[in-house]
Amino acid sequence: MGIKDEVRDAWDGVLSPLFDEFAAEVTVEVLDAENTVVDELYGEEEEEKVYRNPVPLKARVKIEKDRVVLPGGETKDIDGRATFKTEDLQARAVELDFGTVVRFKGEKYTVIHIQESSGVGEDFLLTRVLLKEES
Repeated sequence: MGIKDEVRDAWDGVLSPLFDEFAAEVTVEVLDAENTVVDELYGEEEEEKVYRNPVPLKARVKIEKDRVVLPGGETKDIDGRATFKTEDLQARAVELDFGTVVRFKGEKYTVIHIQESSGVGEDFLLTRVLLKEES
């Protein structure tokens, strides 16, 4: 058994259930690009955005204002972070993208950055997103 197998066993046996134990319920709404009218020149929505049906998921959520530096050196002001188990996203066919809405405790947040993390080989166990609160 190699190190990757041992890490995967630890994830499946202990860490993944522990993640679920401390995760909160959120609702994720992915933009329905096919049914949202977009201006071809500017790439902006001409009408109200259309979202797919909300999907309930578990996520570790931390709501706090912060300024983060992205890998390319760009800084962004954020209102929080949410971390999902990548396997949960895949199982529910949720493809996070910029503009995806995450609802948590009655508040609405928009995904402004996506990071895959905690990799085992080529597989990422977690997907973390940076959030901006919508008013």
